[in-house]
Amino acid sequence: MRFAGICGILASLAWLIGDILLLGKPMASPDRYPILHAYSGVTGDSLAAMLPASTTRLAWGALLGVLTGPLYLAACWHLYRGLRPARPLLSLPPFLLLATGFVLAPFVHGSFYYWGQAAKAIHDSGATSATLLALPGDFATVLFIAYALLLVCWLTASLWMAVAILRGTTSFPRWMCAANPAVCVLVGQLLAQGIPGPVGIPLQGAQLSLANLLFFTLTTATLWNAHRRRAASTTPGDHARSCR
Repeated sequence: MRFAGICGILASLAWLIGDILLLGKPMASPDRYPILHAYSGVTGDSLAAMLPASTTRLAWGALLGVLTGPLYLAACWHLYRGLRPARPLLSLPPFLLLATGFVLAPFVHGSFYYWGQAAKAIHDSGATSATLLALPGDFATVLFIAYALLLVCWLTASLWMAVAILRGTTSFPRWMCAANPAVCVLVGQLLAQGIPGPVGIPLQGAQLSLANLLFFTLTTATLWNAHRRRAASTTPGDHARSCR
């Protein structure tokens, strides 16, 4: 269980580096990249960060997330073990919902490479075709559908997990109900947007990875300490009976 929790921490670090490579460049101006005039909001900001990046940078940014995605599934099992003392109705759904979100996540993360490369190719070609200019927007629509479903899974799992922990039948201390994935996402967003200057720019697109790093660090530490306390309170006779 400890190793599975560490898998979540390692995956979060890999995804954090991947986010920095994908979206951690200073945003380009529409004066230099006229294609940006066609987009606004999150789409425009994401493309403005990716257009100045090299193909190699974008490729490694995507691959770091996709190739370490299975580590997140191990981390979900770690959470299930922490919730499992509760009855299945409380422990199983959060595990399945979080696992579903982490199955979708590599698609979302890896798609940023193709999205950025498409925008770069259109800009480099100097094309003014409405069909080509619409292509990055079409990519964004598909990407954000999966992204929205991922967030719905995490939000629902967070509420379920909070209820299970509050009932006091899991291995987590009750205060962990306030450190669920949804709350950690808010904290990650505050960190990514609240750090000013050159230090904050690389983190501008890393909210979810920061959230996962915080979340799995907390769950690993609390379950590690809980196991240590149980081991310390177990008498030699109890240990012998449990072995039998």
